[in-house]
Amino acid sequence: MPKKIIFFIPTLSIGGGERVVSELSLNFPDSVTTTIVLFQNQVSYPYKGKLVCLNIPISNPLPLKVYYFFLCFFRFRKIIRQENPDYVISFGPALNVINLFSSKKNILRVDNVMSCSGKGIIYETMIKLFYNKAPRIVCVSKVSAADLVKNFGIKEEKIKVIHNPLNIKEIKNLALNPLEPEYQKIFEKPVIITVGRLTKQKNHKSLIASFKYVKEKVKGAQLVILGKGELEPGLKRLIKDLKLEKDVHILGWQKNPFKFLSRAKAFVLSSLWEGLPYVLLEAMACSLPVISADCKSGPREILAPDTDINQKIEDVEYEKFGILTPSFDGNPNSIQKLSEAMVKILTDKQLSDNLAKKSLERAEDFDIKNIIKKWDFLLL
Repeated sequence: MPKKIIFFIPTLSIGGGERVVSELSLNFPDSVTTTIVLFQNQVSYPYKGKLVCLNIPISNPLPLKVYYFFLCFFRFRKIIRQENPDYVISFGPALNVINLFSSKKNILRVDNVMSCSGKGIIYETMIKLFYNKAPRIVCVSKVSAADLVKNFGIKEEKIKVIHNPLNIKEIKNLALNPLEPEYQKIFEKPVIITVGRLTKQKNHKSLIASFKYVKEKVKGAQLVILGKGELEPGLKRLIKDLKLEKDVHILGWQKNPFKFLSRAKAFVLSSLWEGLPYVLLEAMACSLPVISADCKSGPREILAPDTDINQKIEDVEYEKFGILTPSFDGNPNSIQKLSEAMVKILTDKQLSDNLAKKSLERAEDFDIKNIIKKWDFLLL
């Protein structure tokens, strides 16, 4: 039976939620008609369906936030009336609230551990007051789901956990693309790589500090950071202060990160918090050994699925699908333990080769052909 679905997200550019919208729109059966409603017409990812732009600024000073919130609400509700969709799937706290009061068949997607996300009291209050009104909430990880129940009083029966999807076939094809000449020399040496916005959440500062110790053990090692953000000037000052200008490379946002990932020796995630880190899965789809801080949430769920998702560690853990290091939530040894794991992966070929195979094996569980089945409830 034909279905009409609306995705509601600020942009379709640079981000995990944006990639989810892209993959779902491209892989839903032909019986599903999709409309993607954006704040701004910023599109980096492919999609299928109709695109509608609300022309709402994404970043506003506080006095204007309330004005644009209500402007967005009225414009979005008008689109709902025009389209008459079967389901409306929204991404992000503010958009979820707008969705709740605009549509009766709303699905709210939560892509973070909200109590750790630093969104602030306003967002936390909105979640507590309104999210239980939703027919269904989709969380990207078991920990983010448990967080909603424990810390926000959300009814467990409303929540469904659906992991982020990967298009492994597409990733493998993009990984074969050649590097631009200006980057090739970097990858002649052993490269540790990370991908993510240059923000507090991604914690590049600790990664760079940890890499300083790696250079003492592996002289030729290089650190490549793909991403852009407001912390870039400060990170460049830190690189200079640590005398790592020739060894740490911030290469900005890249349309095709996979050609970089596939040529690296290992991927590292140093985040303070996550939901289900897309970049970790994408690195694994490139058969790349991965190291991750054991932050809330996602890394343990991906790399050590048979362990307690609430487990806390004080030392490096060599798990079935990758390496976990202590989280950066006050553990004084986190930087040293991360450097220890990076040195190990760069110097132990047997471990590196084994984890490369295990990475791709685990990534297959998140392939779109498997994840799309978990959205079948939309087709009923």
